[in-house]
Amino acid sequence: MGLIFIFVLFFGVISIYFISRLSDSSKVILKNNYETLSFTREMRTVLDDHKLPLSNAAITAFNTQLINQEHNITEKGEREVTAQVRRSFDELQAGTTPLAQQEAAERNVRIALRTIEGLNMQAIRIKTAAAESSVDRAVLVLGIVCCFTFLLLFSFSVNISAFIADPFIRLREAFDQIRHKNYDHRVSFSNNQEFGELTDAFNRMAERLKERDNLGAAEVLTGKRRIEAIIEHTPDAIIITDEQQQIAFINKAAYDLFNLHEKLIGKSMWQLAASNRKLKPMFESENGGSFKFDVDGRETLFRLESIEIFVPNIAPIRSDELNIARNPAGRIYMLRNIGEMHEA
Repeated sequence: MGLIFIFVLFFGVISIYFISRLSDSSKVILKNNYETLSFTREMRTVLDDHKLPLSNAAITAFNTQLINQEHNITEKGEREVTAQVRRSFDELQAGTTPLAQQEAAERNVRIALRTIEGLNMQAIRIKTAAAESSVDRAVLVLGIVCCFTFLLLFSFSVNISAFIADPFIRLREAFDQIRHKNYDHRVSFSNNQEFGELTDAFNRMAERLKERDNLGAAEVLTGKRRIEAIIEHTPDAIIITDEQQQIAFINKAAYDLFNLHEKLIGKSMWQLAASNRKLKPMFESENGGSFKFDVDGRETLFRLESIEIFVPNIAPIRSDELNIARNPAGRIYMLRNIGEMHEA
């Protein structure tokens, strides 16, 4: 908006400058030359309407117009011719001047008046031509300025969308990065002060989310380590699978009970059960049950407890709905040694 204001102001100043020059030229022509032509016409009218010798009223009317002309001399040579009109008029109005001499003085006045008119008509033509030349120059300059201004404003109008839209596109991409938990992503607009505070707020938000995510991950990891430590030291054999029946955790008691030696985290439970005769019947039983296994050369009775893990359904719902659904997240298989209890 500031750029548009500068362009409009610049174009307006140039327009006012040329209009003022043309106006001044017109005022000079009207004030000086046309007034002189008016004065000479009035003086000639007095001579045409009155016979010699002139009456006092005619002399007064002629002298008034002559005085106006003497105060409106603008062209070169006009002062000398006006002085000649004054001398001839003085002879014309003298009461002692013979009639023949008055007639000669009248002819001289008429000749001088024609000369004054000729000088002013020539000046009008010259000034008019100069004014027309000024108009042409003004039209040319204003046309160039108009084209230049149009090109600048057109370029500005084309680029303004990118100037405004690009930061929003970059912000949208940045929010997508945050949505994918890339909290290290930062936004910077070095040449855009309007979005400076917005980018600072976004960067602070990303930093806070990273800190909170790290804190939450640390808490989750701590809780996981604590649970794993408890399960690891539990005498019961425990195997935990995810929702795809892949082994997520297996404690030492389970390793020892089923004679497992390789690392099994991430492997399919059914593939493992297919290759291990102790595991196969246990995992084919969905409702638990009792199983006998050899432990230290003795046949020992174990009871299977199978617990399915559910997590809350956090899918988006409408604000007027209550989300109570659960999604399966895996299963816990626990073999409890009940051999001593059975013997008792």
